[in-house]
Amino acid sequence: MPEERGDPLARRLQRAIEQIEGVSSAGVVLDANGEIAEIHILASPSRRPKQIVRDTESLLFVQFGIRVDYRRISLVQLGPEAMGPSPTRLRFISAVPCPESEAHVQVTLRCGDERYEGVAGSDELGTGARAAADATLSAVQKALGRPVQLTAHEAQMVAADGQQVCLVVVRALTPHGEERLTGSCIVTKSVLEAAAKAALDAINRRLPIWATLPRDQTAEGTTGELSRAG
Repeated sequence: MPEERGDPLARRLQRAIEQIEGVSSAGVVLDANGEIAEIHILASPSRRPKQIVRDTESLLFVQFGIRVDYRRISLVQLGPEAMGPSPTRLRFISAVPCPESEAHVQVTLRCGDERYEGVAGSDELGTGARAAADATLSAVQKALGRPVQLTAHEAQMVAADGQQVCLVVVRALTPHGEERLTGSCIVTKSVLEAAAKAALDAINRRLPIWATLPRDQTAEGTTGELSRAG
């Protein structure tokens, strides 16, 4: 059974691969022995596929001492016309208490001319940050329409350089396994807005990869259709 993509080594490999010229996003899946089982790369058409694959092989060997078979590397190249209005370009619109109930938060995102809303319950004793993050991820799932289950594992306020910062940890479950992602945003207007933007910050580099997933797959560890709030 594949190792979770949240594994520290997998995250280090992903970040390194994403530094290669032409690479937009990368995903690494480790097997039960901690060895590379799959590498998924989303890249621009500015470079030849063989060049990107060879750069990936060289980088992994030079930086990590890992030799990987090129057949384990899956590469997808999308031109500007293929991107169009897509879930990879979600924009924040608003994060406000629900008109019907202030105990719930409603977040609205936009993709082209389409709008996606997510709603989540708020902890009356908290700041609403967790609810705003969950509502944001709910809206993202609706926009993606892919087998990706997103939840806010944690959302909290921290002080940094005299400012309040919202930190969000996202748990992403996909057909390739589980991944933990983090995002942050300085609080300027409201905690709800900062939490929503922090959640988007956590996943923005993964959206291009998730947008290429087949719609009929199931997120690992789940059965049937993913549940969505809102």
